[in-house]
Amino acid sequence: MEEIKFKCIPVTQRYYSEESNYGVFVFHTKDDIPKYDAVPQDPFGGYVDENLKMSILAGNMQQLYIGSEYEVTATLDYNNKYKNYQYKPKSVVSVAPKTEEQQKMFLESIVTKRQAETLIEKYPNIVQDIIDGTDNVDLANLKGIGEHTYNLIKEKVLSNYVISDILVMLQPLGVTYNKIKKLISNEPNPTLLKEKLTENPYIMLQIKGFGFKTVDQLALKINPQIRVSAKRVYAFIENYLEELGNSSGHTWVNINTLENAVRDNLFDCMDIYKTIIENECKNESVFHIERDMEKNRIGLKRYYEKEESILDILKKLNSYDTLEVSNDDIKAGISKSESDQGFFLTEEQRLVVENSINSNVVIITGKAGSGKTSISRAILNVYKKAGYSISCCALSAMAAQRITEATGFPACTIHRLLGYSPKGFSFNHLDPLPSDVILVDECSMINVGIFHAILDAVQEGKKIIMCGDNRQLPPIGYGNVFCDILEFKNEFSIYRLTKVLRQAEKSGILMDANKIRGGIYPINGPELRIVNGELQDMIYMFRESREALQNIAIKTYMKTIEQEGMDSAVIITPRREKCGNSALEINKRITDLLFKPSEKHVQYGERTYYVGSKVMQTDNDYEKNVFNGEIGYIKNISDVEIDGKKSMQLEIEFKLGDQKKIVLYDKSELDQLDLAYAATCHKLQGSGIKNVIIIIDMTHYTLLDTCMLYTAITRAKKRCLLLAEPSAFKMCMTNNKSVSRHTWLSLQKGE
Repeated sequence: MEEIKFKCIPVTQRYYSEESNYGVFVFHTKDDIPKYDAVPQDPFGGYVDENLKMSILAGNMQQLYIGSEYEVTATLDYNNKYKNYQYKPKSVVSVAPKTEEQQKMFLESIVTKRQAETLIEKYPNIVQDIIDGTDNVDLANLKGIGEHTYNLIKEKVLSNYVISDILVMLQPLGVTYNKIKKLISNEPNPTLLKEKLTENPYIMLQIKGFGFKTVDQLALKINPQIRVSAKRVYAFIENYLEELGNSSGHTWVNINTLENAVRDNLFDCMDIYKTIIENECKNESVFHIERDMEKNRIGLKRYYEKEESILDILKKLNSYDTLEVSNDDIKAGISKSESDQGFFLTEEQRLVVENSINSNVVIITGKAGSGKTSISRAILNVYKKAGYSISCCALSAMAAQRITEATGFPACTIHRLLGYSPKGFSFNHLDPLPSDVILVDECSMINVGIFHAILDAVQEGKKIIMCGDNRQLPPIGYGNVFCDILEFKNEFSIYRLTKVLRQAEKSGILMDANKIRGGIYPINGPELRIVNGELQDMIYMFRESREALQNIAIKTYMKTIEQEGMDSAVIITPRREKCGNSALEINKRITDLLFKPSEKHVQYGERTYYVGSKVMQTDNDYEKNVFNGEIGYIKNISDVEIDGKKSMQLEIEFKLGDQKKIVLYDKSELDQLDLAYAATCHKLQGSGIKNVIIIIDMTHYTLLDTCMLYTAITRAKKRCLLLAEPSAFKMCMTNNKSVSRHTWLSLQKGE
């Protein structure tokens, strides 16, 4: 399709979405374009240039400013719905305003006319000064323009004009405006970014959603000479090892496997690859390589160093004298725990509590119902009686809340405890946590990076207690620290609990979960309905129809929340989206049942949020002080004006234990929320919910294994309903792919 180039000035914004970057603008141009309308006469008799042409620009682009000039490359498209010709943009580049009048017109699209006049009067070349980075504005001399307003102006100037070179470079190559925005967020200096892109286009691999093949194609267009180069080989290997860590958790791979991958993808670069490996063996800069008689391994050096450091920190912590605790403290702590929980500790549990006092590094693991929580509570009470300060944490907000519910001790997320911000963690080895005793629960969830961060913040001579179940889902991300350190029995105090306590033996949930954990079928075969356990709390229902499974799940869920309340139940599914029985689709159906379309709501992508909707925070937001996994309810939705634009604001109440907080979200921030009637197993790991409904079918086949099923079932505290396609259940029972990860830490257990 023929590309058409012209200069234009937008005169009307018909539509623009900051979420999708899709916009529709009416524009005027003096250039020759094939299809256009005449500019209508001014009804008040004003002059209209007869050379002006009018048409529509519609497609994905940055937000255009009315009255500003743009250089456009577009294709002509006929819109059947509106019966008109439109120009579909491929590239839209701002032409910076030069004259005072042009600058004033641009500023008036951001601030008031009076504010624009005030700024131009004092600084007549302000737009160009901002572009050049030479703006030196004294806000005290600008009446009506504060720091917030000026920062808004500066942001709009930079986003509209300074990135034009990047747009010119990347948009013709097919890079979307959204991707360019992400790249600029990593390197906000456009001049420096352009230099970096020209020198090494593979920095685009930093953008989430860009794989090596896509970036490689773009890189070769930007700089064809890079085809046979060390930059290309390094980029491929680093990306290959990062993807391996993110998808499979491995921190190393056999060199022969890597060499085959390089040969398949970069055949012309094999000589360079061999040179890189030889050089890295002599002087490691990016990769760590180990060669021995059995295997040749390679991994990212930073992964290796983190795993090495974890082991070094643990050994160092364990080498210091332990905190002093008296026998009376031990007895009082155990007695307090027994009184709180309503039953006595077993002899085995008492021994674990007493022996744990002798080590600074304590590791507790065991199957469901084996007493991990009872032991943790008792140890914490011992140190509380002895007068020591205690901190408890877990990776997710739900896991932290469960610590508080189970032990009575306040808990928070690891990120909150360490004082997370975009710059990193506030607490580290230079500024350690003030706590004497730190309990970290659900450790199997924690990847290498976060595990290292928490250990790095423990003071010398203090105590860390790590609890978890090594047969639950492994971490999202690289490494398998908790499982690996369980093998260092000669180095640390490791307590493996294998016996299910008498209180748990009546529970079908716990007994069946532990059978599944061990790869033992808990049922004889699939039937329409099976009920297990003396408490009749573990229910199985098998159906061949995936639609039937979903209908049963939703019907059961709606009945349960009607009888026991909204927080009493959850639906667990392996996949977040892209299949019928995903969390997304189930949440949509439940939303339709709970609310009427006429009620006040906000539409964000495929999700609809109403007043009363149950939501989950899916990212850590240090500014809002709300963290991954926190559950809340929308209390109000209001129409607001933000930076001169109409938007919507959500007021959400989050509750963690007895504490409540109200957090405000603009519509543009809803990407960090999700509906929470249904969620993935990964999102709910570490939580405890009264009633759990699990759906598994063969559309989830890549995620089906015993770890996933065991983790899902053990989320239930009162009743569990497993709805399964028979073949999906069988696949869960025969797959255990989540257990084995190739890590540097696991190789050192025999050393």
